[in-house]
Amino acid sequence: MKAIKSLIPLFTVALMLHSCSSPKLGKNRLDLEKFDLNFDVAAFYTDEIEKAQKNMKESDKILEKRNKENLSEKEREKLTEKIWELLRFHVIQIDTVFKGEFTKEKTPMAYRYDMRSWSTRDSLAYFQKMHFCKINMATNLKGDFMALVTESESKGTDDFKALLDYLEQKHGKPMVKENSFYNGSFTYHWELDDRLLAIFSRYDNKESTLKLGIEVTEDGVKADTTKQPTHVTRLFILKNQYKQDSILRRFTRGDWISFNDILSDDR
Repeated sequence: MKAIKSLIPLFTVALMLHSCSSPKLGKNRLDLEKFDLNFDVAAFYTDEIEKAQKNMKESDKILEKRNKENLSEKEREKLTEKIWELLRFHVIQIDTVFKGEFTKEKTPMAYRYDMRSWSTRDSLAYFQKMHFCKINMATNLKGDFMALVTESESKGTDDFKALLDYLEQKHGKPMVKENSFYNGSFTYHWELDDRLLAIFSRYDNKESTLKLGIEVTEDGVKADTTKQPTHVTRLFILKNQYKQDSILRRFTRGDWISFNDILSDDR
């Protein structure tokens, strides 16, 4: 019994050390070229999810105070700036992926962690010289990493071409498949020893995109709703054991659909 009791503190310390050493969204930039397929997805997103919940509660209280109390214009402006500062977090949506989603007997198959808000100025991950501002991941029901898709935006295609050239030099000629969702675009992928690696790029005129950007400075809060057309690049990593699995083909929304073609049976 004493032996068991003595192991409990050691186990607790081990968990704390693991939690501290696990990369965190917004705190540790991920090197996608050296990405560990045993990645702890839940630990990566947890802090940002908790931050969002905490900041939303605090911003609601400040908003209530600003609207109810008899404040000067200057005091109201300060509270408004505080609210905007609190809203600077990444919104993470966790969804369950079902088999038979539109039937009564639907069965859970996987979990998706999708970013619903981000800044194109962020650098959350990188692969060589290309930086990515958005990271979505998927796990099986046990929480084990399955796949990720990251996104980058740039004014031209130089970054994408440089990454494609690098990957061709390192891994050889890729398999190329026309993207059925984005006409005129192509997906390039390599089947490596432990993973499937793919990249995709397209021009986005932003016509269907809602943009709400903010900049907090000493002079106050400035809103930016100007839409700038960009070239969107997405990078996809899939753990090999799921290559022939039907789960990923059920990801029919969001950034994941860019890679559905290479997961189809006829690839």
